[in-house]
Amino acid sequence: MGLITVLFFIAWICLVRVLVVIFLGTHTFPSLDDFLVALTLTSNGLLFLVLGHAVGALLAIALFSLTFVSFPLLLDRDIDVVTALLTSVRAVIASPGVAIGWAIIVVLLLIVACLPFFLGLLVVLPVLGHTTWHLYRKIVPRSGG
Repeated sequence: MGLITVLFFIAWICLVRVLVVIFLGTHTFPSLDDFLVALTLTSNGLLFLVLGHAVGALLAIALFSLTFVSFPLLLDRDIDVVTALLTSVRAVIASPGVAIGWAIIVVLLLIVACLPFFLGLLVVLPVLGHTTWHLYRKIVPRSGG
């Protein structure tokens, strides 16, 4: 599961680099100010921002769907990664409101936790882990036996 997460991150970085080349070219910018001007005040820069955010959102939705309950499922049961991934996607499809709500809560808590020099992560990450475990236990039924 960790490898899948890292592969999504690498894919995201590669896609962003491709989009930068397509929309902003291969030349280097003399300063951060020049880059920000090209990014926000040119049609190519604005198109890059829109398309880049769309690509990032699609990757985030895909990764979230794959990992919604798969991490705690793998810790709880003796199953393979593919089964955990499929179970996670099925859980998102079966309960999209819960999944979207949980995704929003996770994003908001991580943003707030990062504001004070990332120190809030010391509190938020264990709370999210604990809450994710209980969410998983409510969403994924115990198999017979």
